[in-house]
Amino acid sequence: MRERKYSSMMSCGINGIYGLPVEVEVTILPGLPSFEITGLGDSAVREARNRVRAAIINSGYKFPQGRIVASYAPAWIQKRGTGFDLPLALAILEASGQIARPSNEEPILMMGELSLKGALSGIPGILSRLIATREKEKIYQFLGPLDNIPEAELVSDIRYYGVEDLRSAVAVYSGIVDKRERPAPAKQRKHKKYPRFDDFVGQDTAKRALTIAAAGHHTLLMLGSPGCGKTSLASCLPGLLPPLSEEESLIVTMIQSALSKGACIDSLLTIRPFLAPHHSVTAAALIGGGLPLRPGLCTAAHLGVLFLDELTEFSRQVLDLLREPLESKEIRIARAGEYAVWPANFLLIAAANPCRCGYSLEPADKCRCTPDQIKSHLHRVSGPLWDRLNLCVKMQSLSGSDLLSSLSGSAVTEHEDGVRQILTSREIQARRAQELGYRFHYNADLPISDYCRELKLERTAVTLLANFAAEKRLSARVYHNMLRGARTIADLEQELTVKPEHIAEIIQYRLDLSTLL
Repeated sequence: MRERKYSSMMSCGINGIYGLPVEVEVTILPGLPSFEITGLGDSAVREARNRVRAAIINSGYKFPQGRIVASYAPAWIQKRGTGFDLPLALAILEASGQIARPSNEEPILMMGELSLKGALSGIPGILSRLIATREKEKIYQFLGPLDNIPEAELVSDIRYYGVEDLRSAVAVYSGIVDKRERPAPAKQRKHKKYPRFDDFVGQDTAKRALTIAAAGHHTLLMLGSPGCGKTSLASCLPGLLPPLSEEESLIVTMIQSALSKGACIDSLLTIRPFLAPHHSVTAAALIGGGLPLRPGLCTAAHLGVLFLDELTEFSRQVLDLLREPLESKEIRIARAGEYAVWPANFLLIAAANPCRCGYSLEPADKCRCTPDQIKSHLHRVSGPLWDRLNLCVKMQSLSGSDLLSSLSGSAVTEHEDGVRQILTSREIQARRAQELGYRFHYNADLPISDYCRELKLERTAVTLLANFAAEKRLSARVYHNMLRGARTIADLEQELTVKPEHIAEIIQYRLDLSTLL
């Protein structure tokens, strides 16, 4: 009976930001020499035939004769990238009888791109691949590029063998060399220093609004004249927000790894993402899209901040795409027969000028715009999106005394006070979520079915907000979000109940477009 020439290797690809376990099968059949790859691969997968053939020959092995058929399963999902080169080469060598894995060895998954001379190059998304394989396939041994060792160290309960070329990979796979112990865990990355509230004088109302937004995850719009400090204050948020928890850090690092386009990540990210796209950003860049489907900035900002500077300069169609993720905290996208769901739980902070010239909020008739021009400028943002902006703060240029005090260098502790308040507020919210049986909810995300019971509103506070809502004819969404915002203010003050003064403050941050026209 003819010896069966077959081999199967486990590998893992990337689908968006998630790992996709893939079985690479190879069989060598009688017939004219040929090399076929099946399983819905992209051009990079199909081009592996030439890379793998050259790598095998240049590494001193014999490329087998006959009809070689490789299959990537599951066959109905698109496979992309060059990470399947290594398992394909090893499967060909094993199917041709040139190498073999000892029967007493545990299962091992392999991935990596091969050069023509057999060198192994790093690949993006190692973190996603390792986590997906560990959880779905229960495989805990991995063989891959040496360049990806620092990133692989971030995953617990696995053993990753980093090699530099095909011959070294064969030695590890065949058990010829001793397995090397994993190095010590990587240190956390040193992050750059971000601006602090203390670096900017004045604009106390805007600083307070940013503190409320950061504490309760409320969307915020800063509306003011050019140069009044909108962008500068928003840049303080990364240093103001609490660092990522261990679980959040792994998720954010996994997303950045999958989107890194080959750059290796050597440490867990602890600072929340802060992304500020240019106002010319496209829909695909913001929410994701293209072929193959690729996550956008909304997913890259998951668990962090998405800052839209010059809000009224963005395309209206692009801005309206934010309406769904602001509610559902995820992106659902379908394109050309593909469907993907990506996380998008970000804090939206926006800044804009109140008119085309930018000075309609300034005194002394500084504005040169007509009412129709102001109306046209503000109407570049749709009503439903205005509705989703929980807080709005109007900012004017700094006074002469503020500018003078900025040169004095006096010591202030606004930033530390804000950080302490936010941490305390989030601890209160965490306890509230635990009492409700939830994992965690910011006040802005508290379900309607529970917040009436948990907001603990005083009767006079309810009456005050009800009268304001009736006078301004507020929508149900705005009314509920104002209640949630008032709860956050009470948490910042460590008050058990929502008092009238908390309602009065949240009313102060309600955007009334009629006052701007």
